[in-house]
Amino acid sequence: MWKFQHAFRSDPHRSDLTSTSVERAFWESEHEAEYTIGWVRITVGLALFVSGFLVSSETAGFAQEYNLTQLRVTALTTVAAFLALGITSFLLVISRQFRPWMAFALVTGDALIIGASLYFALNDIGLAGNWVVIIPTLWAVPLLLAVGALRYRPLVQLWATSATMLAVVSVAAGLGFSLTGNANPAEAQGVSRLLSLPPYIMRAVMLMLMGLVTALAMARSRRLLIRIARETAKRANLARFLPAEIVPLVGDNDVTTWRQGRRQQGTILFVDIRGFTAYAEKLDPARLSVFISSFRRRVMRATEASGGVIDKFIGDGALIVFGIPEPRKDDCARAITCAQSILSLVDQWNTKRGFDPPIRVGIGIHSGEMYYGLVGDEHRLEFTVLGDTVNVAAKIEQATKRFDATLLASETVVMQAEQQHAWVAVSREPLGGRGEHVALYAFSGNKPHE
Repeated sequence: MWKFQHAFRSDPHRSDLTSTSVERAFWESEHEAEYTIGWVRITVGLALFVSGFLVSSETAGFAQEYNLTQLRVTALTTVAAFLALGITSFLLVISRQFRPWMAFALVTGDALIIGASLYFALNDIGLAGNWVVIIPTLWAVPLLLAVGALRYRPLVQLWATSATMLAVVSVAAGLGFSLTGNANPAEAQGVSRLLSLPPYIMRAVMLMLMGLVTALAMARSRRLLIRIARETAKRANLARFLPAEIVPLVGDNDVTTWRQGRRQQGTILFVDIRGFTAYAEKLDPARLSVFISSFRRRVMRATEASGGVIDKFIGDGALIVFGIPEPRKDDCARAITCAQSILSLVDQWNTKRGFDPPIRVGIGIHSGEMYYGLVGDEHRLEFTVLGDTVNVAAKIEQATKRFDATLLASETVVMQAEQQHAWVAVSREPLGGRGEHVALYAFSGNKPHE
């Protein structure tokens, strides 16, 4: 018995699965981000060491005036700290022990390393806190903040920005503001304006804004990725149950609109294997599965070639629609072409496999007004093709048994396709209890050859 509904569930469990898949994608992205940022930490540490070594080796006077050994110890300690933090993040990711909260701990470690490096470097030289801008370690801050955008976690980025700025400000405040220290007074006077409090406030504001902007970019990117992932998952779920031509339309419009459905002209084709029950009894489950799959592939091939839509497969039959999402003038002609292609493919299948008895199908076609849309509630939605046209097409397909014909079509289909010369009238009578008489035509022309 034919049922003209195609159902898919839209329940909380499926929504949960969609959310879980999205979260899993971000979880994997988080692991990749920490792996990359670990490399950045190591690179920053090595770059600081190399740059500090080159600078110190080229300044002989610098070594006499300041404790160069202590500076190198500070540089090496900074390198070691960044290396240790980078290796720690590597191990956490590789061992699959990384957890989301650990990102906050790692960025806090970055801030502490930067703060400690700035403090000891200035203290070794004997400069006040306002000279922090000349220490190379400070300019690792923009790099770390920029790379932090890989996480797609705005809260972590905001925390990293706050922790880093707190570390820098603490160093500056702890060492105090002085324009001389052990520096040359004349040189200090020349840069006094650049190292005074107002410019430092501007620098701090710019660094804070950098962190805020990257956090905003991450938030926008995260929302976009979540929306794309959910829409993709939604369409994938719909594609499992709806005709492929309908999925983009349902995805682009509100489901409520589709629940209202629409009435329009369309052409319905039913195809069914004759004597399938008796044939299936001779096959084991594995062979039966292969047989049905082979038949459906041929139906899909013919349908795709003629521009139809397979609404559903039911057992050994199929319901094919022409005229959705929008009706076309050649719907009837294309339905006839599809039917002829199915018959041709079945003939080829019989020749190839040598079925005994040969596989025979019955096809019925009718055209008229039909309804299609989504019905149901939030727990269960069904894509439905309904109407008298659908019922008549099903009865025409059943009539092929009585008239011993493989292909029957209503007069409406034959006239709209303008193929009266290739068809012959076989009956004009009510179908299945209908009071209205329906003229049936059998195809008498030549089948197409591939």
